[in-house]
Amino acid sequence: MNKMSLNSKLHGKTQQDREFMSVLLSVAPNKNDYYTQSGKNAFSNEYILKVPNNLSVTRDSTLLGTAFDYLARFRIAKFIKSQYVTSGLMSYQGMYKLKNVPTVNEYYFNKYLSWVEKVEKVVMGRSQLAELYEVAVRLAMLEQIARARINPNAVDLDYLFNNPVPTEVISELEMMIHLFEENFMIPEVIKKHSSVSFNPHFGVSSLLVEGADGDVYINGTLYDFKTTKDNSLKKKDNLQMIGYYLLDELSYYAGSEEFEFGDYYSVDRIAFYKARYGEIEYYDVQKHFTPETLKETLIELTKTFEGNEGNLRRYVGTGDVSGVLNRLTQLRNGSFEIVTLPTHS
Repeated sequence: MNKMSLNSKLHGKTQQDREFMSVLLSVAPNKNDYYTQSGKNAFSNEYILKVPNNLSVTRDSTLLGTAFDYLARFRIAKFIKSQYVTSGLMSYQGMYKLKNVPTVNEYYFNKYLSWVEKVEKVVMGRSQLAELYEVAVRLAMLEQIARARINPNAVDLDYLFNNPVPTEVISELEMMIHLFEENFMIPEVIKKHSSVSFNPHFGVSSLLVEGADGDVYINGTLYDFKTTKDNSLKKKDNLQMIGYYLLDELSYYAGSEEFEFGDYYSVDRIAFYKARYGEIEYYDVQKHFTPETLKETLIELTKTFEGNEGNLRRYVGTGDVSGVLNRLTQLRNGSFEIVTLPTHS
């Protein structure tokens, strides 16, 4: 769930970032373009707050949000019986960051492994999801370490591994998961044989922006989980999600699959799930983007990367970098045609 690099571009600190943002702003939806699963007006006061924020420690709000991301994905994985949910966890990056700390020994690594094994056991077995509440919080703590610009030697290991997790966080997690069960784990959203990807990356495009991935992809819809009590449409969230869609499309036309940089997800809709309200807000990108609009947008988007291709030129792997660079040149010149793919509905 490494959204930091894309988010940094959305702050528009460099000229290239401002140009990138300008492209997103030119096609960003407004709140009236969204609709909800419940039929209520999107981002409106028709919503009912089901899980109030009763956290007494402000920083626990971020911890709760990350823990819910984990737990929601574990619930989905349990439903479709997929142990792939434990691959590529950001919490692992937190452990990796601690590997050279002198006091971090085998005890800590074994403890982390036991959490991952517990996730796999619950997801693939008959145990209740409640057994993963504390694990989700622990993994969220480690993810915060991965994202923080701090000296690993200054990390409080007891906070991460031994101290009791905040009871208020566990309590709100439990309420959010019950709401998730009622409003997300339904046939209209997911079925046993749904096509699901956890932390979907956007191949070449993720390298171009130095890191971007969504929360979960289900049957053509890219979902982002939100635990804030603010139910309005935030500009940054809106741009981030339309950015994911465009990065996925760019990945396809830049030849991510052809040049072995990753999968293309064919996004029909982007959506927010509001965990305190149990509301899902959808935007149909396929209905709003004509082939002409999409092509022009991808041309302009690709131009913003000219001469500054993020991590692409530094990429070490099996992918064909020169092939992608040539394809990007073709995109900038408009030497491509939009392929209309069938939707997932």
